[in-house]
Amino acid sequence: MNISQLFMARYEPLYDFWLAGVWEVVPFDLMRVRPHPAVNSIAWNLWHLTRVEDAGINRFITDSVQVVDEDDWLRRINLPWRHNGCEMDFAEVDALNEHIDLVALHEYTKAVEMRTRAVAAQLDHLDLDATLGEDRLRQILFAEGLAHPRAGGLLQNYLGWSVGKYLMNFVVTHPYQHVGEIGVLASLLGVEFT
Repeated sequence: MNISQLFMARYEPLYDFWLAGVWEVVPFDLMRVRPHPAVNSIAWNLWHLTRVEDAGINRFITDSVQVVDEDDWLRRINLPWRHNGCEMDFAEVDALNEHIDLVALHEYTKAVEMRTRAVAAQLDHLDLDATLGEDRLRQILFAEGLAHPRAGGLLQNYLGWSVGKYLMNFVVTHPYQHVGEIGVLASLLGVEFT
């Protein structure tokens, strides 16, 4: 098994099973609901994990253009934010829930998935031990708007990470954490997965 095959062994179930199930089973009106005052919505989680993956695979791994910057995605999704949602307050989350176009979000998610699958086929040719310098991280996080203005701590968190660590964190570990959160939110909303 090569690196690409190993990566896909964890990535494919994320989209082919877990996230596909969320999009199939959870009604759009319930995706917008925060079932408790101290939690985010399913819509926020789907948007957030997609933004993190898009930036992760395209800015941290391959140094290419993000999917969000192609095909006018921000307008289509109907959100004004380029950032990934870390440090959003609940008023901002409520605004997202009110305005986000969930059909467009689903299409954006599929476009990010397609890009990630294309990159995954090339993983054996990438330098997964490489690191990004502080100036490059500042550029991606702040100049390019990936980090929310209140998420300055991301810089120190990401310093010293290898490209391989970015890959596994942003594209595998992080989304699975949010899939677990989505499962809890769905159960609080009375949605059962079979």
